Amino acid sequence: MKFAEKIIRVFEHKPIDKVIFQPRIRYWYKSNKVRTLKFRNYQKYAQWVPEEYRGKKITEIYNELNASIRYHLEAFPYLVLLPRFKLGSRIFVLPRRLKNGSWHLKYMTPKGSVSEIHHEGRLLEHSVKNIEDLEIIKYIVEHTVYKCSQILYNLAEKAMDKYGLPCEYYFRSPYMRCVLNFLGFERTIIWLRKYPREMEDFMQFLEEWDEKQYDTVIAKSPFKWLNFGENIDHNLSPPPYFEKYLLEYYENRVRKLHNANKIAFIHIDGSCKNLLPYLSEMSFDGYEALTPKPQGDVTVEEIRKSIGDTGKILLDVLPATLFMPQFSEERLIKETNTILEELAPNLILGISDELCRGDGRRLKIVANIVEKFEN
Repeated sequence: MKFAEKIIRVFEHKPIDKVIFQPRIRYWYKSNKVRTLKFRNYQKYAQWVPEEYRGKKITEIYNELNASIRYHLEAFPYLVLLPRFKLGSRIFVLPRRLKNGSWHLKYMTPKGSVSEIHHEGRLLEHSVKNIEDLEIIKYIVEHTVYKCSQILYNLAEKAMDKYGLPCEYYFRSPYMRCVLNFLGFERTIIWLRKYPREMEDFMQFLEEWDEKQYDTVIAKSPFKWLNFGENIDHNLSPPPYFEKYLLEYYENRVRKLHNANKIAFIHIDGSCKNLLPYLSEMSFDGYEALTPKPQGDVTVEEIRKSIGDTGKILLDVLPATLFMPQFSEERLIKETNTILEELAPNLILGISDELCRGDGRRLKIVANIVEKFEN
């Protein structure tokens, strides 16, 4: 049975032979220069990469672990869902490399200009700095559309044949786009009090825009499962905000995906204890990256109890911190077994949130535990 079939069977609550091990190791692979370690002497990275992995392609490591790949983009270069500006939008992006290696991006539009700064995949400076900037962002979003390429999906599906199902995450909810993409957390919270009309209008605009994208692109895409890449944390979306800005939005969007016969799951990492009561109520088929202690703020038992008998599938759960030398291999083995015993078979085991500087030798330890575990 191939991983693609196993994934579907997990969500359909049908038996499979072994729990799926689906660690996201791209950041670990890239940041530790695994591909070139065999040919160049990077001592500071070598401590994290076992000898047998050095110089190998990322797919070769997945093969050795008998593991599945969750997002095809982390191993194969097929961007199936692609945002682009409408023809004639007169939006221009001017990139500039800064001395520290960061990128300054300036967006020029007929409504004015905004800029943001990125560094190694992180957004250091948000584009919205003044209330007037919301109109510029609305113009940019209004003139942005998503396209889904069936040809690229077919290529991704073929490349993923041994590893799983093509999967992508896309635009966030309006509230989380404000927090993570446009304004930042502090400015979002302050402006919801200081400029309530402007902020509510902006989020309503974002919701109407993305509903069109769902109806015309997302729900009609060939993807069988899709992730709401929200990065939810109860410090960023505490219960009052979660209920006001997110719950109804999620229900409406998940309904659209379910009507299109798609699996929908959401990324909830960081602190989540105050959001546990909502997990059994929401319509998501699964939750990605719910992280127990010592990395998160909940226990495996609390996660299990919050899900109850709803049949929700948990993806990841294994704390990335357990791959650091501060924690013994015995602790990793114990926690892995606990997660398997408490959560299988409604589990696709991975590493929450993602592995970066962890000890790559421990990947094989987990893979061996999964191989011996009776599902």
